[in-house]
Formats: sequence, C-alpha cells, structure tokens
Amino acid sequence: MYNRLKSLRSQHSTLDSLIRREEMHSYPDRQHIRSLKKFKLRLRDEISRIENGLNANRLAY
Repeated sequence: MYNRLKSLRSQHSTLDSLIRREEMHSYPDRQHIRSLKKFKLRLRDEISRIENGLNANRLAY
C-alpha cells in the first residue's frame, strides 16, 4: 500500500509540473490543462482514500 501511495504522490507532482509548464506557453492548450487538472484531482482523491485507510488501521491497533 505504501508503494502505491508513493507512486501516486510522484504522479501528482509530475502532473503539477506539466500543468505549470503548459500554462507558461504563449498559447497554452486550455483543454489539455483542464484534463491534466481533472486527473490530478482524481489522484489526490485516491491519495486521500489510501491515507485515511492507513490512518484508520493505525488507530485500530
């Protein structure tokens, strides 16, 4: 589970960089930025679910 969390955080960070890079273009592709942001939100939601599950497991012990 920790490896999955690490991978998701890495992907989230990479998407952040891609979004910033696209926004710096003289003619940024707004549709592409929108889709990257949606994917980033889905990753954030999955990261939160995993972290909440791990925290719940720790509290159970």
